[in-house]
Amino acid sequence: MANISELAERLLRRFKGVPNYEITDAADSVADAMQVIGYDPSDSVPTDKETALLLLAQSESAFQIAFSVAHYFKFTDGEESVDKSMLSENYRKLAADLRRQYDAESAKSNGSGAYTAMRIDRPNTTPRTGESGRNVWRRY
Repeated sequence: MANISELAERLLRRFKGVPNYEITDAADSVADAMQVIGYDPSDSVPTDKETALLLLAQSESAFQIAFSVAHYFKFTDGEESVDKSMLSENYRKLAADLRRQYDAESAKSNGSGAYTAMRIDRPNTTPRTGESGRNVWRRY
């Protein structure tokens, strides 16, 4: 079982290369994720829920970073150029990928991973209603 400070330190290690990402940012993301999952930030999280919680906290952190770098720009001056315009998009893609991983992990632990496959032998259309006039039973 881990508390909020241990989880925040683990999250900070995962974002160690991100400038200006501090322990307070990690603690806020972990606290938000704990509340989403249904734990109070003062509670300890069971070991089997830590992975899902950290995936959700990483996703929220990546969205926050994407929001904070959204104003970055592209600049060209002669032979020198700086392009940071795609940084926000990359963080949004990372956040979406982490959110999908969280959903998969959450479905595994909650047992709600049911999936209904599409039928191959018939197209994905609505059933006939008989209102079109085609293939209507004749009445004699």
